[in-house]
Amino acid sequence: MTYPADFTDAHRRHWKDAELLFAKNRWANADQLYGFSAECGLKTVMKALGMWIDPGTGSPKKKYRQHVQDLWPVFAGFAQGRKGGRYLHLLPGGSPFASWSHHDRYGHHGNFSKQSVAPHRKAAWEIRRMVRRAIQDGLL
Repeated sequence: MTYPADFTDAHRRHWKDAELLFAKNRWANADQLYGFSAECGLKTVMKALGMWIDPGTGSPKKKYRQHVQDLWPVFAGFAQGRKGGRYLHLLPGGSPFASWSHHDRYGHHGNFSKQSVAPHRKAAWEIRRMVRRAIQDGLL
């Protein structure tokens, strides 16, 4: 069974689990979950700003079905074009997930460290701030 997408719940759930793993020095899986939390947080705000969602599956339109490293620049253009600029300034500059990949779930845990995960954790935290702001603004 496939459940309908709930980006807000997934964003929060992945963050909480990532934090538990980070506290236990489980860098590899924490890193994956920070990336998925960030991706779901971006999609939460995009959905609120009008991202097309398939009513049958709850999935976003194909061009938005991307992981965070590819979705990050797409989000910027999407939000700007829909008067979501107020949320863009809450995000760190650059592309903090450029070094993140969902394929790293297959990588050896020794390839990850607190230092390599920290930038992804920080960026995911900033996305959490952005989602909270959207909630405060009544967007969600």
